Amino acid sequence: MGQARFSQQEIAAGKVKLLVINPKLILMLKGTSNADVSFSLGNDMTEITEAERAIRRRIREQGRITFAEFMETALYHPVDGYYSSDKPFGASGDYFTSPAVHPAFGALLAVQLYGMWRRLGKPPDFTAVEMGAGNGMLAHDITTAARQLSGRFAESLNYICVDRYAPQDAIEAHGEGRLPVEWVRADRLPLHGVVGCFISNELVDAFPIHRFEVVDGEALEVYVSLDDKDEFVEVLDEPSTPLLRERLNSLNHTLEDGHRGEVSLRVRAWLNSVAQAVARGFIITIDYGYSASELYSPKRRFGTLQTYYRHTEGGSPYRRIGRQDISAHVDFTLLKEEGRAAGLNVMAYRTQADWLRLTGMEYLMQKLRRVSISRHERSANVMALHELMKSDGLGGFKALIQEKGTGVKAYGDIVPNEATLQGLTPPLLSDRHMPLMEGRYPHTVWEATSLWGEWRPTT
Repeated sequence: MGQARFSQQEIAAGKVKLLVINPKLILMLKGTSNADVSFSLGNDMTEITEAERAIRRRIREQGRITFAEFMETALYHPVDGYYSSDKPFGASGDYFTSPAVHPAFGALLAVQLYGMWRRLGKPPDFTAVEMGAGNGMLAHDITTAARQLSGRFAESLNYICVDRYAPQDAIEAHGEGRLPVEWVRADRLPLHGVVGCFISNELVDAFPIHRFEVVDGEALEVYVSLDDKDEFVEVLDEPSTPLLRERLNSLNHTLEDGHRGEVSLRVRAWLNSVAQAVARGFIITIDYGYSASELYSPKRRFGTLQTYYRHTEGGSPYRRIGRQDISAHVDFTLLKEEGRAAGLNVMAYRTQADWLRLTGMEYLMQKLRRVSISRHERSANVMALHELMKSDGLGGFKALIQEKGTGVKAYGDIVPNEATLQGLTPPLLSDRHMPLMEGRYPHTVWEATSLWGEWRPTT
């Protein structure tokens, strides 16, 4: 336990916030008369990463920092930020994404791209730009399916992966002529004049966010600082930028005192860069989140900040800095509004489950039943496909489709028909994907030798 000492003025002003792992147990010291408070931020001191050292050094040199600055360093520190290594990616990562669950996700994205390509008049150069491409798994699945859909489409498809920290093994596996994929390591979009589609899957939730809490009817920003025992503490004060209150004031309802939440101020610059890069085409954004009315509703008064470490919720963001993921749910109303301001028109906004149905999921499931594979393999694939559709899981994610300069007015114009899907062979799970079947039903891969290998006699 650390011992924190704050002035009576700071406490009375409600500027001191102490974090515990469960956000519902956040203790607000407003009005207390005791300035000596014992608390634990759950900081894992067994391993101090370079990311954490950089954060501590910055606070000591310049004072408190915004949570956005903290999150930026924790996730993207060039030496050992969370995303600067390959830890998050694939079946061994800290959480599972749709591409890691089943290659049908990528195959149906390829079907969607094919519909877009046809609606644009089958241009000889159709560029798909995947932003935040990670380990290239989605690129692999999309380009593989594209070859089955149409030889002409596959020839016209230029696939570009953009990522700040693309793993080298992904580049070697997918970028050396084995598949039509190019890699660009960049934290901006160094592209222009693109005809095609920009894709992101679980990218926006990782944008560094500004956190706030409403006190006496005003939104104060959450800053990160250190106490005299070098423990992380949170401090409330006036926002670092007027854009924070500008966003909250645009909501159609008033937030009550004590309401905590997050605002992503990176969205505007990101969408502006996408809009500038695309000459004629579409933008597909898939992520978890809500409309603003849902995101800032009373039932989410503790915010949506979450961490993940080894497939489980990691607790406090001030633990395992650089070793665990930090994210917040996406404000899709903000994506729509900022997109319109940048010249991007909304074509569709649906759950991932609905979008997958429209692009051919049920057809793929029917074809899977006729594939000659073992019963166990069939069960594993069916389970993974259902995982993509679960309303309380990945199926509840949102898919936002926007366009610029295409002349397409209705989403139905780019929805594939059954003839499009006929040439598509249902993709099957490989060792690159999450072993959901074995994870839930370990007896399906049980072997006596594994039991005997662990058994030891008692003495």
